Amino acid sequence: MKKQTIILLALAIVCCFSFINATWALMIGLTFALIVGNQNQEKTNLWGGYLLKTSVIGLGFGINIQVLAKAGQENIGTTAFFVLGVLTLGFLLGKLLKLDKTITLLISAGTAICGGSAIAAVGSVIKADANQLSVSTGVVFLLNAVALFVFPSIGHWLGLSQEQFGTWVAIAIHDTSSVVGAAAKYGDIALSIASITKMLRIIWIIPLSLILVFGISESRESFKIPSFIIGFVLASCFFSFLPIYKSFYQLFYHISKQMMVVSLYLIGTGISIENIRKVGRKVLFQAVGLWLIVCIVSLYFVTHFQH
Repeated sequence: MKKQTIILLALAIVCCFSFINATWALMIGLTFALIVGNQNQEKTNLWGGYLLKTSVIGLGFGINIQVLAKAGQENIGTTAFFVLGVLTLGFLLGKLLKLDKTITLLISAGTAICGGSAIAAVGSVIKADANQLSVSTGVVFLLNAVALFVFPSIGHWLGLSQEQFGTWVAIAIHDTSSVVGAAAKYGDIALSIASITKMLRIIWIIPLSLILVFGISESRESFKIPSFIIGFVLASCFFSFLPIYKSFYQLFYHISKQMMVVSLYLIGTGISIENIRKVGRKVLFQAVGLWLIVCIVSLYFVTHFQH
């Protein structure tokens, strides 16, 4: 076994069995990738993705299905407004900047719905090439890393309640990993609300993919419903209707939170200087501009309309 692989695994074990939070796990992963380098990038990205989806399912063991349904009813209008608004604004920004239509759609979908997962889903439907996927994923990942560090500090500085912060991060941050990581750092209530609201955003992968499949793409075999959404809801149902196993649910829930830390570490190791260099100025301007608008508008919403 190569020395680099041993170090990689050792750091993963440290993240798994220590009190390192999600922010530090991501920083360790980033530092490892940028200084030492990661020759196992494809494998770590793959395992990071698997761990992330599994941990999201596990978080369902800490959320009552009735609370999930109520939150869904209360937030579905807000979520729909932001998702559709961001997609429209992203398209207009891309047109203004004369960007490639595929990259414009990928970044808009990633910002509006759920970062890398949405980019992968949409990219498979519209047959985006490897470079387009790499550029779009790279810029979204960089913004996720920034959000994970910055959002909790801003939340404390503004005195946001856990309810407000949970809603804000679920709307404003791209990937599920950073949403959950930032919310977990803020508090358990914030984590619960962020997880529920983020699920409502992720579900938009389904209608958007269907529109693209039947309206643009010639291949309808590439459409898939995200399985971890179904798993999250099923876990919540078990937690709600079979309370006799409550101790096991609590164990799964806490393990899942720690798995999230490890997945963030692995995701952090997937960044590279090459991916950063691929992001052009116009692409960066569209992604950052669109994201800042979402952050500001959603922050105004939670501070003025949510208590």
